[in-house]
Amino acid sequence: MSARRIDGQSGEYKEMAHTPTTGAKKYLISGVPDATPVSLNYLLVMPRFVDKVGEWYQFPLGIPYVSSCMKAAGLNVYTVNMNHEEGDVADTVQKYIKRYEIGMVLTGGLSFQYNAIKEILRAAKEYDPTITTVAGGGIITSAPEAGMMVLEFADYGIIGEGEETTPELCRVVAEHGDPLSVNGLIIAPHIFGEELRETDNPYKRGYRRTLPRKEVRDLDSIPFPDYDGFDFSRIAGNMANLLGINEDHAITMTSSRSCPFQCTFCFHTSGSHYRKRSLDNFFGELDILVEKYGIKYIFVSDELFAYNLKRVMEFCARIKPYNIRWWAQFRVSDVTEEMLRALKDANCVTMGFGLESADDRILESMNKKIKFEQTERALKLTYDYGITIQGGFIFGDVEETLETATKTLNWWKDHPEYGITLNFITAYPGTPLYKQALQRGLIKDEVQFIRDGCPVVNLSKMSKSEMDWVAEQIMTLPQRAFLVPDRIREVTLDYEEKRIGFTGDCTSCGVENTWKNVRFFTRNVLTCKDCGKKHKLPILHEVTDCISHSVMHLLERKGRIAFWGINDYFANMLPNLPAVQSANAYLIDNSRIKQGGVIEGKEIHAPAILDALSIDTVVIPVVSYVTTIEKQIRAEYPHVKEVINILDLIRPMEEDEILVC
Repeated sequence: MSARRIDGQSGEYKEMAHTPTTGAKKYLISGVPDATPVSLNYLLVMPRFVDKVGEWYQFPLGIPYVSSCMKAAGLNVYTVNMNHEEGDVADTVQKYIKRYEIGMVLTGGLSFQYNAIKEILRAAKEYDPTITTVAGGGIITSAPEAGMMVLEFADYGIIGEGEETTPELCRVVAEHGDPLSVNGLIIAPHIFGEELRETDNPYKRGYRRTLPRKEVRDLDSIPFPDYDGFDFSRIAGNMANLLGINEDHAITMTSSRSCPFQCTFCFHTSGSHYRKRSLDNFFGELDILVEKYGIKYIFVSDELFAYNLKRVMEFCARIKPYNIRWWAQFRVSDVTEEMLRALKDANCVTMGFGLESADDRILESMNKKIKFEQTERALKLTYDYGITIQGGFIFGDVEETLETATKTLNWWKDHPEYGITLNFITAYPGTPLYKQALQRGLIKDEVQFIRDGCPVVNLSKMSKSEMDWVAEQIMTLPQRAFLVPDRIREVTLDYEEKRIGFTGDCTSCGVENTWKNVRFFTRNVLTCKDCGKKHKLPILHEVTDCISHSVMHLLERKGRIAFWGINDYFANMLPNLPAVQSANAYLIDNSRIKQGGVIEGKEIHAPAILDALSIDTVVIPVVSYVTTIEKQIRAEYPHVKEVINILDLIRPMEEDEILVC
């Protein structure tokens, strides 16, 4: 373990004496009666996202930003990144608490990560019930009461941006002051000596919200994220595996916060007002990252990067000398040839777009404020300039019909060159769609909805059978549309790291490409280095034979097994997995839309079948969510004995084990 205790910017520990707020009413803090104020040690924990320590993951910025602000405020802060810690999460958290006499544990994340967040909070409370626990991020901001209920062990929740709220809360807790004086909080009732009320309505359980906190207007006033505190250097040299990006020394940065548009399916966790960093501030951070970590690729993770053409042009001029490849998000209505020339010249290799639908009626219902003719023009221009397109259509808006969905699918079939993804729309907490789903009774239990991973619900005007048909298209079309690179050669298989490397020719321009360290089962597309054409991973019989062989052994040993998480990549592989065609191998998915659907002759079931058939072994094909799904299985299906990452079924076989498929 490597802990960091920093007092402000000095890097040294100092005893700090805090004076109680004059005249402030004293409150119970985590059940601790009023006492002489003491200096607390704070532990800030990044939840574990990876299935295996050492894997690449998209380094989140929320917690590192909060950490840098806590340190700048002079607090005694320790940090730990669970993605870099071997062993049990609870054991690690408790070791830190014991070793560094921690008085407050803070963590956070998004709604679908709730199990990983809860695990940290539970570990703190099980070690010492008097420790103060704090949660933040989208899980609290989007649905504060439901988020607190699902996390169970949080004393305080941070609503909205945490850079100012968190240090202020830390001071108040240390001084036994009035937590109601801190704007931007939701507070558990036991802080005030009250009981949690017995009601199914999360809004009536007794949580208290303080006044909303104003958003940080001057983003330049926020210290740079605490990359060192969370050991970014441990993955800096790893190969990124995200949406077709296979680059080492890749990092996420932001140049702005929020978005001026209010699409019905979006929730802006960083506030409702669009704000920008100065470019001097952005490139000052980039200079440090290049010097310290050798950064070669940047994910500019702004919700909307190109809101101002003049700023985009200046950004391009300033980033070009770095010779860094980068990716950012754009609106189709903002794309011009002038912009594209500048982006191409400045090494922008991927442009992300929110496409959503090919039908103007659906775009209007979504409040997109674009016309599809703008989408068509932007995509053609971007493609012609050789910049990779990243974008998707999402089906199931409240006005979606079979006619509008079919129109979008038909347009997609006519334009495979753009590599557009297909998915259902999700009513994430806090969005207008979520509020509609609650009003219509499609989401009956907000807490259970988060526990289930925010599954897709049918908000559309389509019937169940029509939704099933669309689901089948989404599951099968994308993999059929993409081509495997031509003349695949020099194939290398790394069974230990579960990665593949090979050389192949682009099916569009014919240029030779070498793709290295591509992880199996990531739905990763392979982009041509020259023209940006997208290709799909080849399905190698060496891999499918391994999986089928392992599945047969599991069936012999267990009788029944289940595969939880059915995406298009796995669905496309099913014909090459004869063992999975067994009647005793079941497909399951959390998505109610997918449930009842049939893929390659096999029905997709709800997870409840695990209980109904006493299935105690589950294989997870969706490797990006192995940790999330496994935690849900452990929490809701305790009889399940084995949860297996499908990657662990891939191993070299002896000669007499080779299958004839």
